[in-house]
Amino acid sequence: MNQEDSLDLLAKVSGINFPLPTSHQGLLDLIEDAQFLPIPLTLAGVYLKRNSSVNIDESSRLYREQLLKGLQEEGTQSGLQRASTQSLIQTACAIAFSNLNTHASNFLRILVFMHQRGIPEEVFQRAAEGISTYTSTIPPTETEDRVTAFLKTLLDPFLEGDPSWNGTAFMHLMAEMLDRSFLDFVQPGALYSMPPCIRNLISGTQISDAPFYCRVATHLLALAIDPARDDDEELKFRQLIAPHVNSVLIQGGNVSLDEAARFVLVYMTNGQLEEAETLQLEVLAFRSRMLGIDDPLTLDSQEQLDTIYRMRGKETPDAHSIEEDYFASLPFSQLSRRPRVAQNRISPLNDIVKHFTLVSHLRDLTHDLGPYPTARTSWGGIGDIYRGVMRDGTEVAIKTLRSSRSKPESKIIKYTAREIAAWSKLDHPNVLEFLGLAVFQNQLVMVSPWMHCGDVVEFATRRGANRCSLCLQLSSAVAYMHSMRVIHGDIKGANALVSEDGIVKLTDFGLTIVQEPDVYISITEQGGGTERWMAPELLLEETAVRSEKADVYALGMTFLEIFTGLPPFSHVRRNCVVVATITRGEGPQRPNEIALYTRHSDRVWDILQQCWKWNPGERPTAGQIKGFFYEIM
Repeated sequence: MNQEDSLDLLAKVSGINFPLPTSHQGLLDLIEDAQFLPIPLTLAGVYLKRNSSVNIDESSRLYREQLLKGLQEEGTQSGLQRASTQSLIQTACAIAFSNLNTHASNFLRILVFMHQRGIPEEVFQRAAEGISTYTSTIPPTETEDRVTAFLKTLLDPFLEGDPSWNGTAFMHLMAEMLDRSFLDFVQPGALYSMPPCIRNLISGTQISDAPFYCRVATHLLALAIDPARDDDEELKFRQLIAPHVNSVLIQGGNVSLDEAARFVLVYMTNGQLEEAETLQLEVLAFRSRMLGIDDPLTLDSQEQLDTIYRMRGKETPDAHSIEEDYFASLPFSQLSRRPRVAQNRISPLNDIVKHFTLVSHLRDLTHDLGPYPTARTSWGGIGDIYRGVMRDGTEVAIKTLRSSRSKPESKIIKYTAREIAAWSKLDHPNVLEFLGLAVFQNQLVMVSPWMHCGDVVEFATRRGANRCSLCLQLSSAVAYMHSMRVIHGDIKGANALVSEDGIVKLTDFGLTIVQEPDVYISITEQGGGTERWMAPELLLEETAVRSEKADVYALGMTFLEIFTGLPPFSHVRRNCVVVATITRGEGPQRPNEIALYTRHSDRVWDILQQCWKWNPGERPTAGQIKGFFYEIM
């Protein structure tokens, strides 16, 4: 239908007779005041004609009755008449939109989103041609998977077998949109226009899922950029979309690491070198943290940054000498959220992450960790602790396990997975909270709150510290674990931290045994622990298995640490001598410090000696020890 047909339809619907539409200025004014072009009115006529067994005149009569009924209910003022007319037209638009197939309706949704932002439809062609060759260098998030699947379904009909752009298929769908009056062209070659009622209708349906459509439009922009090209056509296109890329980043749109790397090219082409530097620094920071500074992708990012520095006439820092203060002034961008290493390099690691997040419903915090380098605060034979910062400013501890000749990477992943499985099941005020897992420098890591007061032995040396209270809290944690059929396996002062409000938090579950088959991961369970805290049965028998009674023995040694501030057998320098002493059945001597810090020194010493009984069966349970200290308190 053309404009005359549309006005004729409106005349029939409204019960107005006139020879020529243009002679009735009042009718045109009504349309103009309502900000509706004649095109949407076509929808009402098309719907009535296609969905009625009667002719157009009869359909119009029925439609007019509906209009008049609405006017009678709402009054007859011109404003209400106009509102009723708009409402009826909007209803007709909604009916027509609901009759579209899924592909056409999704296509129109994206067109609306792009049209509102002035993004040219050329993006469709370039994105369609680029999607078949686009590969993410990092495992995608669930949202990114959804975006990719959505776009493949949307763009596949516009591709031929090569795959190359099928302009005919695209134009057929655009023609359908024109025929149904969803789109219009003011003049040939111009950006399509969109009637306000159509735009408002579809925008209204997108409110709940607006972030998703923003991600789709962002990914379309990224796909349309060809990093391998630098010809005039490509450079002109980058200049064309620069305002839209700028809008996505400034307004806080989520972008992935690979998208950000492509948007850097747009900034460089457009001469926005400061913005290019800021964005590239974040890309480099993430890749340095996630992959290590010697990874090829990190080195490529460094080379790109060097180019930007040269363009700005600045010195180029060496990637190997990047310091924490180098990144301290960087703002947080909206880089999303899961920068990780290439999937083909970490498929076992990626499988474990997916298992824990999808099956065990644990949080993957990779995307929540800040991009800045973190400080390593402690390290041991197989692991390191890093002090990091989340994007919301929360300080966290990041625990990694390190591979070695005796413990290859595959086994380290198993150790870490086992610790995650055990730790994540624990929920007690005196057990350090497990916040989630992450991928850090190509390793599976564990994230927990940062404990500012250090370990329990260090905290006990502070003036006013109640050592019996610390022992009570620690025994409460162990009693809870044993009630959950979990054996810690490495209890000592260094593995009991203290929060800012003085709460003891037991940690380090690397040697934990969970006595449930559903979380068991096959790793040798014999022995383990730290010699000065280990029960004699673990030192005497090569096949001895860690047990609740061995935990109690180590708990007693940790109590001794809390009161003395020193490790067990501190007067003996060599561990082999300590082992010989323990296996002979000899325990620590009574220290004078116990009497200094509690008036129940005899009772406390008796508790410690019970923990160290040679026969494991004679040792009390952790629950009983908790009761002993509760009585003292």
